[in-house]
Amino acid sequence: MSNPFEALISKIRGSKTSVDGNMHIKNEEYHFTFYISNESITDTKEKLKSFELPEDYVSFLSHYKSAKLFKSAKHNSGGYDVLSTELVIGYWKAYSIDHPYYPIIWSDISNSCICVDQDRIHSGKGYLTWVGSILPDETIDIDLTFTALLEQLIEHDGIEFWDLPIEEEE
Repeated sequence: MSNPFEALISKIRGSKTSVDGNMHIKNEEYHFTFYISNESITDTKEKLKSFELPEDYVSFLSHYKSAKLFKSAKHNSGGYDVLSTELVIGYWKAYSIDHPYYPIIWSDISNSCICVDQDRIHSGKGYLTWVGSILPDETIDIDLTFTALLEQLIEHDGIEFWDLPIEEEE
């Protein structure tokens, strides 16, 4: 099965190594790890059967069970965790995230979740929403798909671009 995420991962600057099938990328600022999945798409869908799943996210999980993105090279902290199927359910319960949302990425930067908004999966405008962990009613629609979010995070060097102030032209 071809991996549509290989081209995206190749855009990450740094030395790439593979250990036990897991892809490690290191540069002066950040570490990235993509943990290989041994789970079938059917098993993934069964574990997350309570949720409507976007196709690109399922495709990612068929190749990687989880990932660590933009972890500080100096302290191995910060950045983002693409959650495993077990952690999706664990975070969903622990943070009492209500329908239509469920978490797929944890941000150590803002101590918050990036969630799938199940009501917007078929909107054609993107389906991701940032949900604060302290104030779960505080949300920001990111309006991207999972794949587009990964592309934008790489392009913006891990910065939470959806929460930047809008600069007004003079």
